[in-house]
Amino acid sequence: MKPKISIITIGVDDLERAFVFYRALFDIADEQIGAGEDHVAFFFEDDFSFVLFPREQIAQTAGKPESLEGTPGFVLSHRAETPAEVDAILEKVLIAGGAVITAGTETEWGYSAYFEDSEGNVWELMAMPAAN
Repeated sequence: MKPKISIITIGVDDLERAFVFYRALFDIADEQIGAGEDHVAFFFEDDFSFVLFPREQIAQTAGKPESLEGTPGFVLSHRAETPAEVDAILEKVLIAGGAVITAGTETEWGYSAYFEDSEGNVWELMAMPAAN
């Protein structure tokens, strides 16, 4: 895998407060901001996104209870070209001593999987859906 970090998602305790902070910090047009009930995404050049996500939901994504020491406060996302590449990377993760948290699954955002490295840091692998 030649990592291309496409998205950095950070855990926040107060989504509104974090949004106000990063909105003031980033020099970004309103059209480059997307929000839902549980997240705010800032879309930058070169297919890079910075996402705010509730910390307790990052713990759930990582398959860990929030109170467990070592629960990550962020997720790194790598964009793969195809679902097959996502699955091939997961095989390498296991061989290298990591753990698969969520196997490759079709979602509304494409095909994605989650794994943790040997130190418990969480990565998302994703392949975007084919354009219609």
